[in-house]
Amino acid sequence: MIFTFPGQREGEDVLMIIHKHPIVYAKIVIAFIIIVVLPVIFFLYFWLATHTSPEFHQANLIAGIFTVIYFLYGLVFTCIRWIDEEFDVFIITTDRLIDVTQVTFFKRSVASTPLEQIQDTTGEIHGFFPTIFHYGNLTVQTAAGQASDFFIDRIPDPEGVARKLLDWTREKREKAKITSGA
Repeated sequence: MIFTFPGQREGEDVLMIIHKHPIVYAKIVIAFIIIVVLPVIFFLYFWLATHTSPEFHQANLIAGIFTVIYFLYGLVFTCIRWIDEEFDVFIITTDRLIDVTQVTFFKRSVASTPLEQIQDTTGEIHGFFPTIFHYGNLTVQTAAGQASDFFIDRIPDPEGVARKLLDWTREKREKAKITSGA
């Protein structure tokens, strides 16, 4: 499958697309279940167990409305959190590295650097769960200094991605030397 994206240059092929590790989304789903779904189930169970007579009809209606609002409020926050994580992506092409970061729900940052400008890459795995599930952070340092470091957190196999990125950078530099005759 050939992947294309807005702003892709002619003759530029996508080498790799880096998304967050699936464990990130599992954490979001588990948090939604614990913080929203389970309290709603317990509340409804205990409320309906104690307030089933017809005299509580209006109170049952208010409790039902409150429960639906609470559930929808939790669902909205879960969706926003999901989008914030899903749209953080690195795109590595034959010419450049593109970092797309979803800063907030309505704010996205896009930065890119030519592969030749990449100086160093660091893949780090810290912690119990990241070690077990093999995910971590990737930092890419460019020739422009600290102001243009690229960072993406909680990606699968950060060390392998760092090695591949350095290999592609090295290949790009060697091709540039051959074509320039140096």
